[in-house]
Amino acid sequence: MEQRRRWTVAVWGTRGAVPMAAADFLEYGGNTSCISVDCGGELVVLDAGSGIIGLGEQLSRQNTPKKLHLLISHFHLDHITGLTGFRPLNDPTAEIHLYGEGRGSLSFQGLLEQILGPPYWPVGLRDFRSRVSFHEIAPGERFSLSNGLTVDTMRANHPNQSLIYRLEGEGRRIVYTLDCEMGDGMEARLAEFARNCGLLIWDANFAPADLIRGWGHSTWEQGAAVGREAGAAMVLMTHFSHSYTDEFLREQERVAMAADCAVRFAREGMEIVL
Repeated sequence: MEQRRRWTVAVWGTRGAVPMAAADFLEYGGNTSCISVDCGGELVVLDAGSGIIGLGEQLSRQNTPKKLHLLISHFHLDHITGLTGFRPLNDPTAEIHLYGEGRGSLSFQGLLEQILGPPYWPVGLRDFRSRVSFHEIAPGERFSLSNGLTVDTMRANHPNQSLIYRLEGEGRRIVYTLDCEMGDGMEARLAEFARNCGLLIWDANFAPADLIRGWGHSTWEQGAAVGREAGAAMVLMTHFSHSYTDEFLREQERVAMAADCAVRFAREGMEIVL
């Protein structure tokens, strides 16, 4: 029997809204959202916050051709700002597949070209030297990557809309659920979407006592509950508020893990092997 390839999940950015560069934010990290999944040699990247810059530096040090699939959940700046400093975009040997949805009359590619280019940035997507392919997707859609990997999408409850992703292959399942507010049956829909996943990546922007309705975010407590209902093996909390210091998150993590042994809090540099 052929042995399954190892999947390695790496955390590059853990914050929401804006990056934080201060001494009180070193343990959990100050970069905005980015997580990569090495699916046995096939690289899938979830969002392109400032954390993706560190991933790009690591990839640039590897003397091998680079291919990756980058899934963008939505266009809020904390999820795309790292594209401006992502070194593989300037590597002519790199093959980069970008996935996301359009808005109104603008395509996914058109939206990215509006943001990544003058007057907001001196160079545009057309100026990068890598081979870039754009893939427009929609909520409720399933599409294939390479080597038998599939991705399903679901609409999140978030201002200006966002996508939730489920990555599957070789009997493994990872669900990426950032920027999504609970309510109106969302918990049940998410639990079904994430059924029996090995890893549920959760938007823990708020501590339970701080939850603000209408902002499109959730809490670690809600994530733990959805994880239990879904039968998730592990729930990884991330996208922490930019105001939460290491000391504050350390205490939240202690309380959360005491309540549910499947819960982990993300730290930049963390790796999880599935």
